[in-house]
Amino acid sequence: MNYYESHIHQLPVELLQHIFSLIVNDISDCPSIFKSINHRISGNFSSPPLVFTRVCRHWRIIAQSTPGLWSRIQVMLSGGDESLQPFLPCLLQYWLACSGGQPLTLRI
Repeated sequence: MNYYESHIHQLPVELLQHIFSLIVNDISDCPSIFKSINHRISGNFSSPPLVFTRVCRHWRIIAQSTPGLWSRIQVMLSGGDESLQPFLPCLLQYWLACSGGQPLTLRI
């Protein structure tokens, strides 16, 4: 082990997976993958589980390999927003790939 390695990286993977699951399951509603600001819709990378993929490479690998984090999703669409058309399928495919064989709860 590297002396300079961050303490968070010394935690067992199983413990981080459990912490991530607790955070995701603490959200009463399904995680929303889109947010609307000033009538523009973008990916909501500030909410779990997407936020875990942005902290560091280690967390991204752990989050992507924990299918239970990706078993619920909420998609809010505003009518006729063509700017989302190429983005939506990519983000949904990513989410589905991370969910593995887990049953998926989808709210639209």
